[in-house]
Parts: sequence; structure tokens; C-alpha cells
Amino acid sequence: MSEKWDFPGSKWWKFDFHVHTPASDDYGREDDSLKNIEEDVWLQQAMLAGLDCVVVTDHNSGGWVDKLKAKNRELRDLETKPEWYRELTIFPGVEVTVADSVNRVHLLAVFDPSCDSQKITAVLGKCGIDSGFGDDKSTSTTTGFVETAKIITARGGIAIPAHIDGKQGLLEDVTSLTPELGKSLEVVFAAEFCDLHKFDNAEQSLKKATDRLARIAGSDAHKPEEIGRHSSWLKMSRPSIEGVKLALMDHEYCVKNQSENPNLLPDVFLSKLTIKDMRHCGRISDQPFVMQMHPHFNAVIGGRGTGKSTVIESIRIVSRRDQNLALEAPRVKERLDKFMNPSHGREGVMLNETELLLEVHRRGKNYQLRWRYDSQGAVLEQQTADGWQAVEVGDLKERFPLSIFSQKQIDELATNPRGLLEVVDRAPEVNRAEWLSRWENIKSQFLQLRERRRELLRQLSGEEQIRAKLKDVENDLKQYEEKGHGEILKQYQKRSQQKNGLPGDEIFDELASDIRELASTAELSDFPDHLFDDQDETTAEIKSIHQQSAQGLEKISESLVQLAENVDALKTQRKTSIAASRWNQAVQASIAAYAGVIKEYQEKQSQLSISVYGEWVQQRNQLQQQLHKLDSVRDEVKTVEKQIDETLKKLLELRTELLEKRRNFLGQVIGSSAFVRMELVQFGDLSTLEDDYRSLLNLEAERFTSSVYDEESRQGLLWPFSQWEGSKTAESDLPQLIATIKTKTNDIANGRGSGKYGGLDKRLKKLLETQPAVFDQLDAWWPEDMLRVKYSKDPSSGKFDDLEKGSAGQKAAAILAFLLSHGDEPLIIDQPEDDLDNALIYDLIVSQIHHNKDRRQLVVVTHNPNIVVNGDSELVHILKFENGQVQIDQQGGLEESSIREAICTIMEGGRKAFDKRYKRITLEV
Repeated sequence: MSEKWDFPGSKWWKFDFHVHTPASDDYGREDDSLKNIEEDVWLQQAMLAGLDCVVVTDHNSGGWVDKLKAKNRELRDLETKPEWYRELTIFPGVEVTVADSVNRVHLLAVFDPSCDSQKITAVLGKCGIDSGFGDDKSTSTTTGFVETAKIITARGGIAIPAHIDGKQGLLEDVTSLTPELGKSLEVVFAAEFCDLHKFDNAEQSLKKATDRLARIAGSDAHKPEEIGRHSSWLKMSRPSIEGVKLALMDHEYCVKNQSENPNLLPDVFLSKLTIKDMRHCGRISDQPFVMQMHPHFNAVIGGRGTGKSTVIESIRIVSRRDQNLALEAPRVKERLDKFMNPSHGREGVMLNETELLLEVHRRGKNYQLRWRYDSQGAVLEQQTADGWQAVEVGDLKERFPLSIFSQKQIDELATNPRGLLEVVDRAPEVNRAEWLSRWENIKSQFLQLRERRRELLRQLSGEEQIRAKLKDVENDLKQYEEKGHGEILKQYQKRSQQKNGLPGDEIFDELASDIRELASTAELSDFPDHLFDDQDETTAEIKSIHQQSAQGLEKISESLVQLAENVDALKTQRKTSIAASRWNQAVQASIAAYAGVIKEYQEKQSQLSISVYGEWVQQRNQLQQQLHKLDSVRDEVKTVEKQIDETLKKLLELRTELLEKRRNFLGQVIGSSAFVRMELVQFGDLSTLEDDYRSLLNLEAERFTSSVYDEESRQGLLWPFSQWEGSKTAESDLPQLIATIKTKTNDIANGRGSGKYGGLDKRLKKLLETQPAVFDQLDAWWPEDMLRVKYSKDPSSGKFDDLEKGSAGQKAAAILAFLLSHGDEPLIIDQPEDDLDNALIYDLIVSQIHHNKDRRQLVVVTHNPNIVVNGDSELVHILKFENGQVQIDQQGGLEESSIREAICTIMEGGRKAFDKRYKRITLEV
């Protein structure tokens, strides 16, 4: 079963144009039992073949048409349908045997589903067949091929040569075009082919004559199981003879011969826009403005003031794409703000209760975006079996990609290359958002490393002072120690540290105490006699076990007590041994010598000298430790400086990566376009150079003009860039120019400048002292890449000029060529034809629409009928402004007469556009 298609407008329908029933004498191909099959068996096979439409084409007969249509209606009306059932449209038809000269040629006649067998009988009678129905051997027309085809056409049908390249086909065994065959081919516009490529390499005139025909496939089924074995796909909004006629006439875009279902959905598309309670839209009681959309090409048309732009701007607002405008097209953003909000006595279109809803289909799931003027309600909901459920919003732009461009926006992009670069950067192939995340991470590392380097250098800046202090302390210690007291103090200090370092007696005391405490717990409680019966023979046994265990624990307790006494004895033995040791004698000697020194200084009343000596020793140790740490700091400085160079190199590599991504993307989407060329110059966008430089260094505008950039006197740090910008040459010199400016700025701040920059010298020096991180930001900055856009006045010439020299139409054509050349996300364009002549509209917009709409959704607001008609819009939305409200007048596909009539009425040149597309069909509108 095929996926249910719930979208208005055109879709692809699977057709079998050539199917027989038992009304044909040769049905069953010698299997006579098949002549007795029931209608529902026949229909079941057609439905199981996945057909949407089937043309019943018996030999010179319409005998089964009414029976099949009746049975099909009966199946459709069943409350409980068979599992194999699917919607099927039956086109009445007939395979006419035409007696043409010496040959008997088969010709299919196809009529509208509303017709019955009487139509077929009448057409056959007009062609001279009033008997022999079902026979193709002896029954034939009395009219020739051309006249028969004209009779079919005059009766509202379509004449299609059957198996044109096969047996009893019009071109069976034909290798060249005769005048008679030429006339026959001129009266038809489609044919059933056995081999779709039969005449690809035919004689030139024959190939030309067959190339204009729509090539369709039919099963020529004479058995139920053969139904649908060959089929074609036709595009229309609903099965009708008019829809089939238009599709076959426009076979390049509306006929496909393939087995795969072409009704494919883009990953993301808009399915419905709802506007409630806007000032001039959606305020009719219980009737909000609702526009259901097609997954592919939607054309929005209407007279002036019917609300076409309201639809586009509502989609922009509810999808939160208005936020892009500030960078891409600031003037358009200002106009949108005025559209939304009241100003200067003008009423805004939004009311406090205005609500916009946009349903979006994303990878098989349905979501709904909400925007309310009062900011109430969930922003994002997902459709579930229980209805709409609020879900996490996340990044709406990333989850639901969508591009919207008005003509004014396109105009602004043509004069704002940086805005156009923003469009490039949003492409998945570039994905600047992901790149920017990596850039900010590396930049953060760079800034942190710079800050760390400053901290390390601050530490190293005190090294000279530390070494001077150490030298003074060492001199004091040397003089002191030469008096003979140094060695005594050293020995005293050494022995004191040794004595203090030995374990004390506490460990023995604690261990003995812990053992004795453990011994006191080594006993069992008394046997619970009251719980046992002396008469029970088991009591004596368990009581004996208890007593044995108690006795065992008692012995263990005694052993633990003895062990504690052993610990006490070991402590006493250790103490006695230490006291008798030579080491203790040395300790006592150092104590006595130290006491003598103390006594000597006490007699001299110089107690302070002893205290100072200890401080000197402590200071020396501390200073030596500080110098040792500074050696590590010096090593770290080298490491950090290396890391700084590496991160700076990574930043440059990231800029080059972004440049290459942009270039590759432009190469892919623009390639060898005849309309536009786009080139990138790394760091070449100097339009905001002075503003960026001043912003980084906190330099107020209009100050330090002669030092920063003075156009009149042609001087300043940034003046060399104006010379480059004027020449448009030596693009490879830009990186060095930028590096030179950074070096000069740092030199001035560090006092290494020439002094010619006056007040700027003092300003930068002070800035370096108070905000050194500012110069880190400068070193991590480069100008944006410059996007050069060129256009071709004459696409056939291959010559391109700078876009700023072009006319409004040429600029619009160049930007449109780019916007329509890439992406899979829904693309919405408001009046792209403004400023374009008809040749550009057809060559550029219409051709790009055909390239785009199979892979993505398009919504185009237009006044030009060529875009709607020749772009083959799957769904036309016709707006009207009535009773003070924007409303949908009607929606439908191009084969619907009411839609065509509206196009011809509303759009100047509408009828001419239809004539251009359907060259030889007279459209009744």
C-alpha cells in the first residue's frame, strides 16, 4: 500500500494506460476460464499492483466499463473494506483498430472517469464500428488514423497510439518518417511505447517527431496478473481527462516512467499556516486564516493588497527568522518591526491576542510552532496520538531549517556582501555555527595562555630583588658563623631534629591499652539455664560446648594480658637502651654546648642575636626556595609561549578552514553559472576595519584621527589598507599588512614607537598598564573575509563585471541565482521577479524552480504567471481581501479550470503563459 497523501494540490498518480477485460475476444490468451472472472477479482489485481488509475481499453468495445465502475463504487462504499483495497480511478477507454492504408493500427482512446460505455459506443460508431465489438482481427474503422484521432479528441478524449513501436503499432518497423506518418504523429501528443528509447538514435526527422510525444507505458494486460506490469506516473491534483491531457502535454515535468513512487517528501517542509486575530487577517468569527501547503512548489498569487506579504512575514515571525535580518538586511528588519508594531500614529497589524501557528513536518513527525503577541503558550509542540504535546524548543533554526527572502531583502543582499556571507555560513556545508564554537574554544585558550604568561612574567620580575636579599642574608650568616657558634648551632639543630623525629613512648602505651581493653572483652556471657530443660537429653551437650568455649576465651584473655605486659617491658627496654647509647651522649653534648652559647649571649645581653640567626637561616631557606621555584616558572614561560604560538597558529588555520569551506560551497552551488560568480578574499572585508580597530582598543570615534586613519591627510596606522582596497591587487599581502598593524600597535603600547603618534602613544601605554588583555584581543582578531559578487550582462558572453556596477534587475538576478542554487530546506521568496525582465524570469527563476522543487519545498509569492505556470506549481494559493480581511479565495492545481481562470484574470500575461507551456491545447477557462 502506498503512503497516504494528505496534501492539497498536485501529486503523482500511477497509471496503467492499457488494460483489457473479458470484453476483449482474446482475453486470457487461450485460457478461456479467465473469461468468466468476476469484476472484483479484476479490480483486486489492479489495486494490488499499486495503481491509482487504470484505463480500460478493450478491443473495439466498452462492454466492461460500466460493470467495473459499479463494482469499484460498491467496494468504495463498504464500511469494512478488504485488506487489498485502495482508491482506484477507472478511466473509460477503448483500443480502436484503425484501418489505415494497408495496415491495421491500434489506437487507444481515453475519456474522463465521469464517462460511461455509451460514450465509447458513440465514438466507435462515429468511426464506422457498430458491430464486432471485442474483436480486433476483422473489426476495424472506416476512418483513417488522422480522422479517427480527431474524432476521439472532438469527443473530449485523448488519442494515444498503442504500442507504437511494436506489433500493429503506428511505427512498427519504421526507420524513416514519411509525409503520411508525419501527419499521423501531428494529431497526437502521447504514445504508448514498448521500448522507451526506441527512437533515440533514429533518423533525424523521425527522432524529432517522436521526441515531442509523451512516452507512456501500458501493460496491455490480457490476464488479471498482468495488470500494472508496465505503468507510468502522471502529475495532477485529481484524476481527470483534463489533468491527464495537461500532464501529457507537459511530459518533461509531468510524466515519469519508473517503478519507484516519485511522491517523496522533503526532510523538512511546512504543512499549514494558521493566523488568528491579526488586525486584517484571521478575525472572522470561528474562521482563522488557514493555508495548507504542498511539500513541493506553492505559488501564492492575488491582486495588490490581498495579503501575500502578510503570509510571508507571518511565516518569518512564527519561525523566528526575523532575527536573521539584523545582520543580513537591517533595513528590512526595520520595516518588519513597523509591520508588527504601531508607530507614528500608524496602527500595527498585531493585536494583543494575535496568534500564529506553523505546522512543520520534520523527518516523519509533525510539529507546531507558535508565536503570540502576548508571548503566551508553548513555542513548540509535537503531534502525538493524544494531540499536540509541548516539547523542548532547542535551537529552532537548526531543528527546522528555513530560508525566507523578500525582494527588498534580495536588493539589500546585493549591496551588502557581508549579509550574503551570512547566508553562505548557514549552509550545512559551511556550518559556521559549529566552526565558531571551535574558534571560540581556541581563542579562549589563547587568551588564557596570554594571561598566564603575564602572571608568570610578574613572578619573574622579582628575581633580581630576591637574589639581592639572599646575598645580604648569606653575608650576615657567614660573619655570624665565623665567630665559631655556627657549628654548635648546626649540631644542636641537627640533634634536636633527630630527637624530635624519633617516635615517642605513646605508641607503646596506646598499644598496651588497646590489648588490655581487648582482653577485657574476651568472655562469654553466662549460659541461659532458664531456657533449657535439664530433662532434655540435648541440654547437657550444648551446655558442655558453651563451657568449653568460655574456658577457651578465658585462656585467650590471659594471653592478651601477658602480651600487654610484654609491650610495657619493650618500652622500658627501648628507653634504657636509648639513654645508654652514644647517640644520646652526642645529643646531650650538643645541648650542653648550645646552653653555653646561650649563657654567653645572655651575659652579653645579646639575646637578639640568637633570634636573628634563626630568622636568617629561615630567610635563606625561603629565598632559595623562591629562586628554585622561579627556575620552574622560567621553564613554564617557555612552554606557555610555545603554546601561545601554537594556538595563534590554530586560529589562523581555522580562518583558512572557514575560507576553504566557503569557497568549496560557492564552487559547488555557483560552479559555472552563466549569471553570477562569487569570489572570496581572505581578510578582505575592510568596510568596518576602523570601527573594529577602535572598538578593540576602546578608542572613541573622531579621536586620534591622524594617528588611526585620516583620509584627507592620507596618514594613520590604517592608511595602508585604503591603498590596498583601492588597487584590488596583491591580496596575498593582506595577512602581512594586518600583522604589521598589530606589531606597530603593540610597539607603541610598549614604548617602542617613534613617538609620532602623539596622544595615541600615551593612550595605548596606559591601556597596556591597566587593560593588557585588550592587546590579546587585538592579536586574535582578523578582518572578515570579503565576498566579491560578479554578474554577467550577457550570460552567453562568459564575461563578468562587479555587481555594484549592475542594474537593479542584474543585481537581483545574481543574488537569486545563488539563493536558488543550493540547500534542501524550505525556501520562501516574495516576488522574486521584481526588476527582472521576462527572459531572466524564464531562464533563471523558472529553470531553478524545476531544479529545486523535487528536493525541497518552495513557497513563491509572485505577480508573474510564467513563474506559476511554467514553473509547474503543484499548488496555487489565490488570496483575496474581502470585508476587511485577508482570505483564501481558492487553492488547487493548474489543471483545474477555476485556478487557470483566476491566473488569467489576476495576472497580466496569464493566458500567454499557458499558451507558451501547453502550445497546442486550447484551454477552456
